[in-house]
Amino acid sequence: MSASSAGTARAPVSVSVVIPCFNSLDYLPETVASVLAQDHRDLEVVLVDDGGTDDLAGWVRDRAEPRVRLIRQDNAGPSAARNTGIAASDGELVAFLDSDDTWEPDYLSRMVGCFDDPAVGLAYSGWDVVDAEGRPNGRATVSEWSGDVWDRFVTRNPVACSGAVVRRTVFDDVGVFAVNRDRFPIDVEDWEMWVRIAASHQVAVVAEVLVHHRRHGANSSSDPESLHEAYGHFLDTVFDGQPPERQALRPLATARAEIVLGWHSLADRRDPGRALAYRRSAARHAPEVRRAPDWWRLGAAAFALKVAGERGFRIVRDANQGARRVLARLPGPRVRREGTFTP
Repeated sequence: MSASSAGTARAPVSVSVVIPCFNSLDYLPETVASVLAQDHRDLEVVLVDDGGTDDLAGWVRDRAEPRVRLIRQDNAGPSAARNTGIAASDGELVAFLDSDDTWEPDYLSRMVGCFDDPAVGLAYSGWDVVDAEGRPNGRATVSEWSGDVWDRFVTRNPVACSGAVVRRTVFDDVGVFAVNRDRFPIDVEDWEMWVRIAASHQVAVVAEVLVHHRRHGANSSSDPESLHEAYGHFLDTVFDGQPPERQALRPLATARAEIVLGWHSLADRRDPGRALAYRRSAARHAPEVRRAPDWWRLGAAAFALKVAGERGFRIVRDANQGARRVLARLPGPRVRREGTFTP
């Protein structure tokens, strides 16, 4: 029986929104505004200054918004900042948001509804990519994976950290974010957390774009060499102690990681030889990845760079980005539906 049919009003669920900050004032005002504009009103915003040098304290003081508070710590990285925010907050649910991303006004109300099922430990939504000025580039990810999703999450990460909400009691069960930047760089830390949660809790999804992830020159990233080692640590960690039926997924998980590393080799190092080597290795580990579109796109981009140099790579890249811009003007985003990937 629902609360309304029983004649009693259900108390609103409290949400703590944790935002790690590091010299973030260029975009943070827009980010915080998107939180305060939520139609779910029972919330607090916990800003964690991760050793930045801007006047974040002055901005918070001048705003005088009672739902926004600031915590300072020495620089330790975004995962450590998230852990600080978790410890300092008290909401029934903990939502994470990067300091340059934004939410649609109904994001929290949609996510809170997922936790009506007491078995759900993590809820996430779809997200798209915008540029520094907030313009969409036509690229979006919307997953349909829900329920018992460990076997899917271990091969791909459809969860943007800014689109994740966790039931507070889950942290008592599985712990908080791993903080070891040598083993788990920024690109991997949050993924490991979602897989850890999915190993023992149900996961819910709102299969719509409710989060806008901003890409700009100041975004954090990792070099391919450190990522290669990090993915190895990631796979060792998430498969450790798993039963044989889950261990059988390791070749596919390895192949998916190698495709990602191939793209990093192109984007960050302009190294087509290494990108193609990762692509070949991925196919050896799991031949079924040859059916994945990003395996073919990686080959085309690497071949263009190898044969025609930077000019060829730019032609392929610009054609892809141009198509995205055209599609961005059409109704609805260009969506990669993770749930339809069946290796």
